[in-house]
Amino acid sequence: MPSKKPASSTQNGLFGTTLACPDIDSLPLIVDPQGAIEVLAPGSVYQPLLLTAPQGEIDVGPGKLDAHEEAFVRDLIRRLYPAGNHPKSDKTPLQWGNKQIWLKRNIEKRDDSFRLCFDNSDWFYPDFIVWILDYASRTQTFGFVDPKGLVQGTREGWANHKIISTLYMPHVVERQLAASGQKVQFEGEEWTFRIRGVLLSNSSLANLTAEAKFFIKDENGQDLAPSEADFKRGRIVVQKPGTAYIDDVLELLTQDSAIDHLLHLAAQLSESSAHFVPTDEMTHDLALRHAEHNQTESEFIAALLRDYLKPDATNLYGQWPRKKRQRQLMDYATKGKWGFGAEKVPDIRDHPTPITELWKRKQQEK
Repeated sequence: MPSKKPASSTQNGLFGTTLACPDIDSLPLIVDPQGAIEVLAPGSVYQPLLLTAPQGEIDVGPGKLDAHEEAFVRDLIRRLYPAGNHPKSDKTPLQWGNKQIWLKRNIEKRDDSFRLCFDNSDWFYPDFIVWILDYASRTQTFGFVDPKGLVQGTREGWANHKIISTLYMPHVVERQLAASGQKVQFEGEEWTFRIRGVLLSNSSLANLTAEAKFFIKDENGQDLAPSEADFKRGRIVVQKPGTAYIDDVLELLTQDSAIDHLLHLAAQLSESSAHFVPTDEMTHDLALRHAEHNQTESEFIAALLRDYLKPDATNLYGQWPRKKRQRQLMDYATKGKWGFGAEKVPDIRDHPTPITELWKRKQQEK
């Protein structure tokens, strides 16, 4: 809030400049050295978004953005407004084609902030809410973005609670909302409501791929370092100089992949395994994993990610789980179908749907 002497207040600009303003409530969010970029945080709960207190007579909050957080806000606005015609009102959303974006800062350890928790982990408070309104499809995407160093900050790799919260928990929350019968009404119409997140890595791709904790399986079950595309499927985008990575962030917030479909099914299975009806190889593998696992849920999801993130050369997912289940099915070649007689190895080895067949046989054995 302003002090008793607001006329002398100064703040540091997002581009390193020093700003002077008589009223802290109207402080610009971004000003570059040439004055070409000057905007308030569009739709932000907190004005201004960037706050430092070089003079003791000003009480400020919620605190200064770090360099990577600053870069994300700056690059997002530069990407959406390359001509520099940015909105300068907190009542005006950012425009992305025919979609509106409201940028909000999410403050850690506040009861009214957005947060996610998984297993018995700490609460995860993503740094930014990127609320996207698509009037054409009547879809609201409650997006969140969290810039972080992922080499040091995620020692558990794919099982880290921030990664699981970003990839998996949105699907859990959506199912809970659907189960409660909640509908989103906006401007007199019913809208679709989605939650999606992105982790923005300020660790370089080279450093990420060197970490064994992020290794995934190829179609033969061999460990390998993920490519940039693999990390993207895992909702991790490397923050690079420039604005090109912003397209990846916006795409991930608004478009789902095969991995999102898999995690949606995993959330459905976790919610009610008794009512989960597998229909194809992927869902039968999920059902088998659920029956077999004695892990925490985060370890269960991490194992899914390691096995499914890498598609084969024909862009099919789950080739390694298929081969693994095929080997398990081969055990029936020695003891015979339903325990009688003996089956030929080629008949089982060449089965067109080995995971489905394995699930059926295990069901018969119960």
